[in-house]
Amino acid sequence: MQTVGRTKTVIFEEKYGVTIDKFSTTADVEKFMEDEIGRKLKVVELRNHGIVSNRGNIFKLRDYDINRRFDEIINL
Repeated sequence: MQTVGRTKTVIFEEKYGVTIDKFSTTADVEKFMEDEIGRKLKVVELRNHGIVSNRGNIFKLRDYDINRRFDEIINL
């Protein structure tokens, strides 16, 4: 297993006492979590929860038209 993927699973592995190698699909992880918490997982939307923006970003995100920006730059 790659180091990058490994570092992202350390908290999960420590908290639940399993290795990520035990699972081969996302469905396996979901089943394990449902068994752990004793209920089905809920799908929730993280927008507008009042703490931070989506994906943990505390800064406002801006949308860019990358094609227009590229055209502007190469025409200079």
